[in-house]
Amino acid sequence: MKPQQLINQIVELSAEKRIWIAYSGGVDSHVLLHLLATSDHPQLSKVHAIHIDHGLNPDSIQWTQHCADIAASLKVEFCSLAVKVKDIDSLGVEAAARVARYQAFEQQLTQNDVLIIAQHQQDQAETLLLQLFRGAGPKGLSAMASQFQLGDVSVLRPLIKTSQADILQYAHHHQLPWIDDPSNVETRWNRNYIRHDIWPKISQRWPSAAATISRSAEHCAEAELLLAELAAQDLAELNIDSSINILPISQLLTLSTPRCRNLLRHWINSKQWPLPSTASLHKIIGEVCLAKIDSNPLVKWADIEVRRYQDQLYFMAPLLAHDNGHEFNCNSVEDTAMNGERVLSWKETLGKGLNRQLITSGLTIRFRQGGEQIQPQGQPHHKTLKHLFQQWAVPPWQRDRIPLLYCNDELIAVVGYVLAERYTVGNNEQGFLPVVKVNE
Repeated sequence: MKPQQLINQIVELSAEKRIWIAYSGGVDSHVLLHLLATSDHPQLSKVHAIHIDHGLNPDSIQWTQHCADIAASLKVEFCSLAVKVKDIDSLGVEAAARVARYQAFEQQLTQNDVLIIAQHQQDQAETLLLQLFRGAGPKGLSAMASQFQLGDVSVLRPLIKTSQADILQYAHHHQLPWIDDPSNVETRWNRNYIRHDIWPKISQRWPSAAATISRSAEHCAEAELLLAELAAQDLAELNIDSSINILPISQLLTLSTPRCRNLLRHWINSKQWPLPSTASLHKIIGEVCLAKIDSNPLVKWADIEVRRYQDQLYFMAPLLAHDNGHEFNCNSVEDTAMNGERVLSWKETLGKGLNRQLITSGLTIRFRQGGEQIQPQGQPHHKTLKHLFQQWAVPPWQRDRIPLLYCNDELIAVVGYVLAERYTVGNNEQGFLPVVKVNE
């Protein structure tokens, strides 16, 4: 480890922002904190330490106090945040703690801060091996980036090419006291199993394995960058609008299957959604894109659903439970609660909509049952709702959820789409347009 070179690198990348060390109390973060706090570089005169108490160990309060004492001895401003680790059963302890920790960092820090994390070369090699065992592609095998954005916060990993031996040598040389988390030796966790049971054999056979495996991660990161550039190029050439959550199927299928999968991964990642598994990605292409045009295929993962209608691929949140047999009374221009979190609201207009007297006389909100007809404004004849939904290209899964307004038993409005001809106000009359909002 070359301390001055690390300091210069951190100063350069910090761009005069406030520097925060993610300080767990372990040897790696203590070395990084000591290195910066004892530097005579003027930009490092005010280093901050931030400690996350996950509350997973009965000694966590003592660990927090230890970190506060070390920070005080180094004249470093100290901040401690207690977090609640959730979703342990579904994510596992390590991943759940990481999510809680990163959420706390993002909430506490701003765009004027830079967060420095003390992960090193062996951490990088272990991460690549974990990703390899999960069957990851280039993105996963890129392991940990040396710098990235956490919301508005810049995050650096300056020790990512530094060996663990060099870190320990620095710690022993400066006689640094650190915390040894007992959970770090529990080999039921995959990373610890690699670290304690597998890694000693690897390093005995290949002493420079950490460096060479980390170099492979760099190669994968470069390959992933090229794949991202190719996907961006394909999006541009296909003239795909990335601002909406819909993709044109016929245009996607002009690409080879690998390029189509690459574009989908890139596009989904750009939305900051969880990436689908390889199996789900194959299903999107094979079972949704290639499905018959009149079928309604569905692929879902995490909190994402993918559906097809005509030539469009729709990405959306899971549909909430809905009972289209419910009816709701509406007799004012105030909001009317409907199924779930939706409300029927009224937008005041001039020359459009329904008049207040009609609304206050009492309307009924219903949902599609089949066979409904309406005479759309400006048209001479009635049309079936089925025909109109096809004309408007309304996806089938939305049709039964669109509120219908009735005066007695006559359909007078398909909310968000059309009003009945004989119930709309005149050109200069005050009117009220029905709209659907989500009640927050």
